[in-house]
Amino acid sequence: MLSIKRHNYLSTYIIFSISILFALLVGSGLYGYGNDFYEAYYKENIAWGGIFDQLGYRVSTLTINGVHIGVHIVTFVLALSSGFLIREHIKFKHSYSLILFISLYIVAIHTWPIIMSTSNAMRQGLAMSFIFISLVASSRKNYFWMMAFSVLTIFMHKTGLILSMIVVFSAIMNNFTASFSHNQKVVINFLVGIFLLFAAYSTLGLIGFVFSDGGSRIIGGDFRWAFVSISFIYVTLTIFYRSMLSNSFNLSLYYFSFISLSFLIIGLNWQYERLGMMMIIPYILSFGILLNRSSYKIYLVLIFMALLWLTIFTGMYASLK
Repeated sequence: MLSIKRHNYLSTYIIFSISILFALLVGSGLYGYGNDFYEAYYKENIAWGGIFDQLGYRVSTLTINGVHIGVHIVTFVLALSSGFLIREHIKFKHSYSLILFISLYIVAIHTWPIIMSTSNAMRQGLAMSFIFISLVASSRKNYFWMMAFSVLTIFMHKTGLILSMIVVFSAIMNNFTASFSHNQKVVINFLVGIFLLFAAYSTLGLIGFVFSDGGSRIIGGDFRWAFVSISFIYVTLTIFYRSMLSNSFNLSLYYFSFISLSFLIIGLNWQYERLGMMMIIPYILSFGILLNRSSYKIYLVLIFMALLWLTIFTGMYASLK
């Protein structure tokens, strides 16, 4: 038990240390900044948008005595939450290794979801960060912190409302179906997923997310079908593997797979892409539960390295100013 506590303290210290260093490096401009940073986030203490945007803008553009520290805060929170999420899942698989964790952690914070969010999609990055922590709290059945961080998520970006509702609803459904057989869970969750898909589609239509040009367009590469494939595979695997519906973490991704499709159906293409970006790391971790310990470690190393290569290949670093 003492060894586990020591590992926890050491890994927590490492997460904080790397997060601070990464925030300083990103804030210094070493990695460059995206267009959104210069258009919005480089301004001082702005309060744009409505109730679901304003806090995110204030944090992202926080400037004290002329010193812009918003980018440092956002990057720190992104790195911190990613570290806790990855560590939590490795421990869940009983595959924890400090070297493995540090390696995966450093690679992960340099991949598309994090790099895009450090100085471009900063408010979405904040929402993603708090959702990561909410997922960790939910998996531990620490519902107070799950709710606390879910509420914070709502006020960072519009997508936060959707993601926080999914996390909270998944925790409720996981407890409700805990005593059910696997086949019962498959049927119930599939029916609920279909209902949520149509409910989300109807809601998006009612609040006016309809574009006269036939829908928004993807920015940069087109990853729509990649995310559709991930969602389809994830839902399909739940039929055959009990572990895919065994906890609220996985159930959150299951319901997300249905709800996110409503954005694509209604024509919100790049919004669908950004939602997929926010959840790709949880997806990667969750798929790994199907593997044994040795294969799980190899899988994580290969998949995160592949995501890093994809991030570089698609010009994510080159496109930053």
